[in-house]
Amino acid sequence: MSYIALYRAYRPKSFDEVAGQKVIIKTLQNALLHEKIAHAYLFSGPRGTGKTSVAKIFAKAVNCLKQPNKGPCNQCDVCTGIDKGDIADVIEIDGASNNGVDEIRELRDKAKYMPSVGKYKVYIVDEVHMLTTGAFNALLKTLEEPPKHVIFVLATTEIHKIPATILSRCQRFDFKNIETDDIVSKLEDIIKQEKIEISEEATQAIAENAEGSLRDAISLLDQAISYADDAISEDDVHQVSGSVSKTALTTLLSAISNKEISNAMVIFKDLLAEGKEITRIVNDLILAMRDLLLEKTTKVDKPRYRDLHSAFPLDKIYFYLSILNQLQQDMKWTHQKRAYVELALVKMMEHQMLKTMDQEAAIQELKRTVFELKEQMVAEPKTIRQEERKPLVTIEDVEDILHHGDREKRHFLKSNWNSLADYPKAHLKMAARLLYQASLEAVSNSMLLAYDDLDLCKRAMEPETKQQVLEILNNKQKLVEDYVAILKTDWLIIKGVYMDLIRKGQTKPKLPPYDLKLYIEETKVEKKEPDVIALAREYFGEKIKIKE
Repeated sequence: MSYIALYRAYRPKSFDEVAGQKVIIKTLQNALLHEKIAHAYLFSGPRGTGKTSVAKIFAKAVNCLKQPNKGPCNQCDVCTGIDKGDIADVIEIDGASNNGVDEIRELRDKAKYMPSVGKYKVYIVDEVHMLTTGAFNALLKTLEEPPKHVIFVLATTEIHKIPATILSRCQRFDFKNIETDDIVSKLEDIIKQEKIEISEEATQAIAENAEGSLRDAISLLDQAISYADDAISEDDVHQVSGSVSKTALTTLLSAISNKEISNAMVIFKDLLAEGKEITRIVNDLILAMRDLLLEKTTKVDKPRYRDLHSAFPLDKIYFYLSILNQLQQDMKWTHQKRAYVELALVKMMEHQMLKTMDQEAAIQELKRTVFELKEQMVAEPKTIRQEERKPLVTIEDVEDILHHGDREKRHFLKSNWNSLADYPKAHLKMAARLLYQASLEAVSNSMLLAYDDLDLCKRAMEPETKQQVLEILNNKQKLVEDYVAILKTDWLIIKGVYMDLIRKGQTKPKLPPYDLKLYIEETKVEKKEPDVIALAREYFGEKIKIKE
């Protein structure tokens, strides 16, 4: 018997076997259970997400002899007959090769005949967006008022090409890309049944390379089985898929971080020698930077680039992503892709902006070290040091700015915000760059700034930084006297509460208490009494009098 591709062998035969698409499956199951079957359905979404498979399962379910039920029984004569292709009541049509008026007219004429075995004749039209305008018009009337025994299931990957007249006559279901975890789970089932030797890292790499398409993942697994000599490793998957391994990406990013231009060029050259496509290298580099950003800003169970965290501050990650995104755009219009990538790599290591970022990082590291040294200092023998937390920004500060908001002033400041990216005065460049990264949310005599990162908020609130920022803002005319900086996530919550209170009729809403997570540590020094005085108090109580 000839070999059957894995994606065909493991095509789901019941709703329970479908990966992801839980909302769609539940909706169709309830429709079957309560016998509320529509006459036309439209399944749209990316390739490999289960559109045709769900259509076939649904076609089998509506004709199952054990209905009403939540799906096909896969045991009755009708279910087994449809699976084998022996029953002609389920008709699959390829919209790409049957896209003319004549084909649709023929379909319309045959639809009038009663089903041979089942309760319904189900027409599954795949890639329906390929139909011509005339074909859509020919289908329209039948789709609007089909015979009672006919159900249409239209499937497409390009929903925008479907006429509105067709859309309005169908129940529409939008299939989403399948989550990586769901793909991994499905692959593990196949691996277990087929007794395939493969590492967990390789399975994860297959799922990630599939980019939400289960069919692509299973096909890639099939390809990896043919390629690997023994057990399938992560490197085997990268060789087959053309993707760049985590090891190679880490090495390249380390070279970029250390500004090793020649080393980075050698790594890039080696990747090309291995047969990697230039566009794929750039794409995987962007994905690695994205993963690095997420690992630094959110809690990740198993960080992949932990060793690079200290070498890549958030400012640098944003800067590198900007360069790589622009590179992707530039490569679309040039035949010299390699030259563009090499220039981008040099820019990532030698751009003037990096010097400013490195200086900022060095200053912050120095401040952190000084702060730690202060914390470790031993208190003087005759004093007691106590640390108190004082808020840098309070909810009352934010409330006051919102109460006295000046839209015209905010609009004026926002219109000049982009000029901060390349501020002309050298001694204010770092402050301008920091200000540029903020989102200006409200202005009165003071400004409300929002940042993505708590460290940026703290830097913006430092007295020296404030002095420089206000110098920039009030260069030509006095616009603001002060400002506060808070986390963007906190601002979204506060804004929602504030707008809700306004809608309830409060003109100047009183915001509830809220922790903005910004504090300054204050040290209070108290004199310690000599041991002899303490001993005297112990024996004689508060009756003793101390004279200096």
